[in-house]
Amino acid sequence: MNLRLNAANANNDTSTNAPVATARSPRLLEWLTRLTQPGFSLDQIAQPFDLREEHATTSITKDPRIDDWNMIAHICGYTLEDFFDAGTPLPLTAAEIDYFRRNHRGTENHISRDFLTAQTDLPSPLAELYGLYRHRARIDAEAALFLAQSTNTIRVANVMADLLAIGSFANGLEYVSHLGVTYSVPCAFDTSAEIDRANMEAMRRLALPVDHPSHLLKLKPDEVGVLAASIAERNALDPTAFLEKANLLSEARQDVNRLPRKLHFSTVVAERDLPMQAAWMGRLSLAYTHLFASWAAGLPEIQ
Repeated sequence: MNLRLNAANANNDTSTNAPVATARSPRLLEWLTRLTQPGFSLDQIAQPFDLREEHATTSITKDPRIDDWNMIAHICGYTLEDFFDAGTPLPLTAAEIDYFRRNHRGTENHISRDFLTAQTDLPSPLAELYGLYRHRARIDAEAALFLAQSTNTIRVANVMADLLAIGSFANGLEYVSHLGVTYSVPCAFDTSAEIDRANMEAMRRLALPVDHPSHLLKLKPDEVGVLAASIAERNALDPTAFLEKANLLSEARQDVNRLPRKLHFSTVVAERDLPMQAAWMGRLSLAYTHLFASWAAGLPEIQ
């Protein structure tokens, strides 16, 4: 794999000390997927997605929920200070995030990803980026279904979808380049559309009579896996649409990097750097209204 990551650090606008992944990093996407694997610990990597500001106050760093906030920051690209500024409480705990990530069978994951990559005619690294997206879409849809089956609620999966959608833009400085065009790597982790569809299907099945053979509680693990694969297949973006989205997110994030983080998304919307008519842009806007409502206030395009 010949990938080059041209941004030094996606989520810290000021840091210059973070490690840079280059063409000498043969397992870049493997490294990226560690962020979503069960048992992941923030201490296991050099924290390229660490959003904590160097000038963070002592009172914040001593917050008893700092591990929860760090996990949120790694996913969505915004710090504890950003959430405080927007007046948003802790969306999810680290335990809830870990529970979501663990709720898929995880069998033959690497084989599945390699197969999905080989299915396309895209050049590397774009084929691997798209294959990673298709792979994440399946296992996140499966996680949403398993979570709804075990807890009878879709709250955690809904918030995870919001966080992943926001991360595709806010973390957009992490990109791969091909022929001079940049593509957001975190875009491959934006499975919000597939999670939403899985949640809708879960609620539909939970509303059936409890003795109905199609009730969610009646499904065996293999049947949940087949259903998740079907949802991912029907709702995943095709290669052209995915690469267009990844490119737009990367360029839009670069264009507003000079501004404070609270102004990034609102500026992109005001300047029409992203297509407001696209379904994925509507989902991204919805995620911002859920988690950063004060930042998105006053934007008629989002309202």
